[in-house]
Amino acid sequence: MGQCFDSCRESKSDRISLESQNKVSIQEKGYDNYRNNFTTQMSELNEKEQMQKTDITHFKLLKTLGKGACGKVLLVKKKNKNTQYAMKIVSKQRVKEEYISAERFILQHITHPFITKLHFAFQSDTKLYLIMDFCQGGELFFHLRRAYKFSEEQSKFYICEIIVALEHLHKNKILYRDLKPENILICSDGHIKLIDFGLSKILSDIKTRSHSIVGTPEYLAPEIYQDDGQGHDEQCDWWSLGALLYEMLTGAAPFYSVDRTLMFRNRLEKPIDIKPWFSEECKSLLQGLLNNDASERLDVNQIKSHGFFRGIDWEGVVYKQLEPPIKLELKGPSDLQYFNRMFIDEPAIDSPESCRNEKTFENFSFDEDES
Repeated sequence: MGQCFDSCRESKSDRISLESQNKVSIQEKGYDNYRNNFTTQMSELNEKEQMQKTDITHFKLLKTLGKGACGKVLLVKKKNKNTQYAMKIVSKQRVKEEYISAERFILQHITHPFITKLHFAFQSDTKLYLIMDFCQGGELFFHLRRAYKFSEEQSKFYICEIIVALEHLHKNKILYRDLKPENILICSDGHIKLIDFGLSKILSDIKTRSHSIVGTPEYLAPEIYQDDGQGHDEQCDWWSLGALLYEMLTGAAPFYSVDRTLMFRNRLEKPIDIKPWFSEECKSLLQGLLNNDASERLDVNQIKSHGFFRGIDWEGVVYKQLEPPIKLELKGPSDLQYFNRMFIDEPAIDSPESCRNEKTFENFSFDEDES
């Protein structure tokens, strides 16, 4: 949805989060270590939590950008600034604390040109508020559906920027685990930002294996849902990258079926449907990324040196030196033509909660003006 919601994806009928009740909890040792460090770094905020300076009254609510099972995303403007932000409003009653805590940590502490940034965070008795970058070009999903499919050159631009974003996450011991067109936003300059880190995994070491079964079925690496006890590491994100590239080039994810059981079985038993318009380099890259054996799958160094990316200056990618293939035609800061009208036409309000949840999420508040 819009700017995006997947922490409560299990309520969606077409794209749901999968979580095995028989598997190890998402809150494993790696996350515990990071959370302890985070608590130490932010301990002084405990005293401020009850008297936080920033709240929703400091923002003008402009438009609704999207809605999900746990809440909504609004376009807002801080009253003492001229900057527009995306405000993600989450119900305490419906969100999983470990998911929103991981997202909150990543948004503040991970800085990268292709990863969305946290500017403010606060809470009420019933809700959590994350104020992040607003990307006026909307979701990559919107543009892909409008075009149906992209050329290899168009796809290469987005895949390059995603690669360096994922590489940065992995270097910071984070598995993304939810790469898909809805979670890639287009900024007004045509470059991307990854959003929605509710399903991400923070590890004590990048080679630590996770056993949580989460993700979106169409982009879920086989080792995440296979019941072999081996778990998964950063290689799962590269399978998802292959699935995303395949969808960009064909209009549908590999092995897609409304029957998820059939889709998972075909993924394990059948070869990739190589389309006649794929170049040899593209075919080779897809086969390397969509290898069901994670130990044989291409890693980041093999990906960046692959023939499909011949001539790419990877340092230049980080500095936004590639030319965006989609030229946004924006008429001003209030132009929301790349967002779903179904949401835009709804009133921009902070809807009241029917159930109260007095729980306080410790160390949640953040104000970039005071950091």
